[in-house]
Amino acid sequence: MRGHRDFQRLWSGLAVSQLGSAVGGVALPIVAVNVVHASTFQISVLAAFTAVTTALLAFPMGSYVEFRRKRPVMIAADVARFASLGSIPLAGLVHGLTFAHLCVVAVIDATCGIAFAGAAQAHLKALVSPDRLADANGRLESTNWLRMSVGPSLGGALVGFLSALGTLVIDAVSFLASALAIRLIRQPEPAPPPRDARGSRRSELAGGLRFVWGHAALRRMLISWVCFTGAIALSGPVTTIFYLRDLHFTAFEYGLLMGLPSLGGFFGARLTRRTVARFGPVRALWWASMLRGPWNFLIPLAGPGVLGLIQCGVGFFGLLFFAAMANSTMSSYRQLATPDHLMARVSTLWSFATTVAQPVFILLGGLVATQLGARLTLAVSTALMCGTAFLLPRREISTEQV
Repeated sequence: MRGHRDFQRLWSGLAVSQLGSAVGGVALPIVAVNVVHASTFQISVLAAFTAVTTALLAFPMGSYVEFRRKRPVMIAADVARFASLGSIPLAGLVHGLTFAHLCVVAVIDATCGIAFAGAAQAHLKALVSPDRLADANGRLESTNWLRMSVGPSLGGALVGFLSALGTLVIDAVSFLASALAIRLIRQPEPAPPPRDARGSRRSELAGGLRFVWGHAALRRMLISWVCFTGAIALSGPVTTIFYLRDLHFTAFEYGLLMGLPSLGGFFGARLTRRTVARFGPVRALWWASMLRGPWNFLIPLAGPGVLGLIQCGVGFFGLLFFAAMANSTMSSYRQLATPDHLMARVSTLWSFATTVAQPVFILLGGLVATQLGARLTLAVSTALMCGTAFLLPRREISTEQV
């Protein structure tokens, strides 16, 4: 991978925009509260727009991206996000910023995010040779986890130094830098797949789902991944209550637990290439998935104090280490197993399935916590995480289509 300048340009563009998004994720709610004076309900509505937009547009956007050149789609998505986010500080300067404006920006940002992610996944396969896909996905995944570790802290510092509106300018410029990096890619892009003139619009939209559901390994991977991310969503709000109310961690200690363990994801993703080279993609995914869940049992078993803080940090670190390795491996396998003319639609299918399922699991977590309490709910969530590994194939399936 070293010396592959075009991949490095794609990687740089993704890294810059991801870090900018993490910074903006801190600044945007502050703008909504302090500048627009949004209510608690409005803040919840603003957060829900991303999920709703993904659920409604994932299939149409995947089909749209599939039959177009991927680089122009990524550049257009970045430029649109630059313009929409940049409009917020401009409106704030003239005292014309409204809650409706923030909602429109949230929809544009989510829509462009779907288009960019689908195009990037499809283009990566064309940009990188098959033997380097695991390494490439590991690098991209590691950047994402590093963004989760560093981004919120950097965003908070920038808000304190530049104000929330000023920080959104940084966020907007990051997308412009991403567009420039992608524009500098020199390797000729292959022509997009032709549309099937005989196929119906409905059949075209469902092409990714139909392929995955007919593929023995990918079907099991999708179900396992949705259940695993659902278990994470189930435990999310409950974990916050457990840390702050049951274990009495301070806000500073809570921030450390949310940020530092993300470095586990960074290191796990960087080891993906070696793990896949040794075990193969299917066995590497199975082992990483088997090892990710048990670490999380350290959290519901923790008590107050420094020892409990360290125990929770180690548990979360181990979970993210193997989860990142599993996700990178699964992405590589999915890219290799999916025909080129279905890449964007299969990629957006993953986004759609996880986005739609997570609110259901979050609600379920609240109901379970009401009956069992936070500690037992976290234990149930961890047991579900462990169980998702058994849904995966343990070795390569000889007959891929069933």
